[in-house]
Amino acid sequence: MNFFKITNTFNKIFFNSETKLLSGFSFFIVSIISVHFIFYLNFFNFSGNWIKNESKLVTLQVVPQEGEKRIPNDVKEEIINFLSQETIISSLNIYDEKKIISEIGFDDLNVLSKIRIPLIIQLTLMDSDQEIDIEELIKLSTNRKVDIEYHKDDLYEISDYINRIKLFIFIFGLSVIILFLFFLTLLSKTTVQSNYKFIEILQIMGAENKNISLNLLMILIRKILPGSIFAIFFIASFSSIILKIFSIPFNNSFNLLSMNDFFSNIFLLLLFLFFVLMFLFVYLFVYLQSFLEKRFFE
Repeated sequence: MNFFKITNTFNKIFFNSETKLLSGFSFFIVSIISVHFIFYLNFFNFSGNWIKNESKLVTLQVVPQEGEKRIPNDVKEEIINFLSQETIISSLNIYDEKKIISEIGFDDLNVLSKIRIPLIIQLTLMDSDQEIDIEELIKLSTNRKVDIEYHKDDLYEISDYINRIKLFIFIFGLSVIILFLFFLTLLSKTTVQSNYKFIEILQIMGAENKNISLNLLMILIRKILPGSIFAIFFIASFSSIILKIFSIPFNNSFNLLSMNDFFSNIFLLLLFLFFVLMFLFVYLFVYLQSFLEKRFFE
């Protein structure tokens, strides 16, 4: 039986009463999936970049000797010159006395004169695996106490926590996709069962199960596609507005093909929807064909 004849006949019979239900439900489900996808993608990108940048930071402290309140200027200059010439260091930030005092929160000058204030320098390494030559720093500081804190050592618990958040978002989004798949499977099965006498006549007339399954799925995809595409544009617009209003830095470092955040999100969501629909199409095609063959040979 001709494929196009089956298509025209099926369009008049199948999923007509469920059009509004499918459109509304697909909008709701795809909106939830899209929110999770956008949030996961941006959170993955933001957290990865943050951990990468934070792991390159090193805080260096040179403590004054007994009887000293400050590091002598000549010692300070030697240390800064040494660090400035190091090729493994991309940048350094020197915490001057005023900045340290403001962060401590002291205002009493008499108290300040009695405090030993160390030389604090924050370094950014070219690579997180590199290390500072502490022996040379001790030598330049004329055997003063030198403390080096690699920020990457404090990131293990944070990285584990971030990975748990990513896993939670992924599992929740996957659960929604499985729910959507279960709903479409149940709807397809119910539709075939309620119209099986008509399908059985088509099979007797020579229609292949493959053509019947393809036509059913083509109609189903056409019913859910408008709501799905509208959901993508709605979520992309909504997420871009929310990120800008609250100045959330998730999208700052994510840019695809020099597009702005909105069009980048649209492109990625459409690509994601394409792969989801392809998976649904293949699964439902195999399911329907198997179901029809079993019923035909009963």
